Amino acid sequence: MASRFGPSALHQRDPRSALFENYTGDRNSRPNSQSPARLTGGYGYNGASGSGGVNGGFRPATPNRKGQYSDAVLSELENQNENEVEGMSAKVKQLKDLTLAIGDEIRDSSKLAERMNDSFDNTRVRLRGTMNRMLRMAERTGVGWRVWLGFFAAVIVLFWYVWLF
Repeated sequence: MASRFGPSALHQRDPRSALFENYTGDRNSRPNSQSPARLTGGYGYNGASGSGGVNGGFRPATPNRKGQYSDAVLSELENQNENEVEGMSAKVKQLKDLTLAIGDEIRDSSKLAERMNDSFDNTRVRLRGTMNRMLRMAERTGVGWRVWLGFFAAVIVLFWYVWLF
């Protein structure tokens, strides 16, 4: 794929994309890598080089002929399980805290939306009352609402003209 772009490296803006630069896809050309567990030891051993066991320094994690595991393997697996349970418990606690915070936020947002709805409703009632009073006033004077609308529009245009010029 890199040959398609020629010798320029402008297409590789992210240096991580150079990771597969020399990859040819040939399985036989790859070097064999060792497992990280072999380098650090496992199941109580400090490494494969000093133990000299049959399995390269590891205790067998398979059962014997009677289907029993060694006590060391069982205790190591139990320790791993306990560590994983502790990690999962911490993650569950974080998720619980997050969901509680989300719930609080939703409740607060709902209260705010309800208050805004009440406020808009009160404003609508006030505007309706004001409009009704204006219409009654227009009927008492004998002048139609269109004339009053034109009068207020003329006053607004006059103020606008004086303000700008």
